[in-house]
Amino acid sequence: MKIKFVLQKHCIHTAARRYYEKTISQYFKKTTSLSVNRDCLEKDIDILQYFLENADISQIRSKYPDLNGQKVLTIILDIPDLKNPKTWQFKYLDQHIDIIWKQSKH
Repeated sequence: MKIKFVLQKHCIHTAARRYYEKTISQYFKKTTSLSVNRDCLEKDIDILQYFLENADISQIRSKYPDLNGQKVLTIILDIPDLKNPKTWQFKYLDQHIDIIWKQSKH
């Protein structure tokens, strides 16, 4: 599974939060009635909520300054295994970056 963010004048945290809020809004729209679409939205919501609650955003921004929003970048959150967040990565500019998680959770 992959989720795409565009960083433009905001950092990875803000991009993820905005995508999360947009996905929740889509989920509750009356036009989103197909169960397949709702299932996909539910997965995105769960993934983004986990990321926002457990990723060490300050460490990520410190270690990878490209993710601070100063440049326009397309970032892919790559999730090869939903049940194993240690496999999750950011991909951009031909780089693969492991997500840094808060110590209390991992």
